[in-house]
Amino acid sequence: MRNIRQYMIYTSIFFLSLLLISSLIGWYLGYRIVNVAFIIGAIALLISTSGLSTEAHLAMKTLGSHVPKEGSKLLTFNPLLLSSLLLLVISFLYALIT
Repeated sequence: MRNIRQYMIYTSIFFLSLLLISSLIGWYLGYRIVNVAFIIGAIALLISTSGLSTEAHLAMKTLGSHVPKEGSKLLTFNPLLLSSLLLLVISFLYALIT
């Protein structure tokens, strides 16, 4: 199990890499970085939530008749999910302000 320091480091690394990818694509294509960041954040959000091997997916697939193992988590909140949500929210709020 990761501690909170490693979690924040991974989240920062993912956020900065998503921001770098957005700025490079925006610079290359000539678009505003905030528009590209919103799209990249949405794509990263879809990628980070597309896992199929979780207990929650198994519970939905069996229509609630699945009994989870002792101590298993039904929801994991990975750093890519948090960083993509941060990028989406920050780019949306920046677009509203400017």
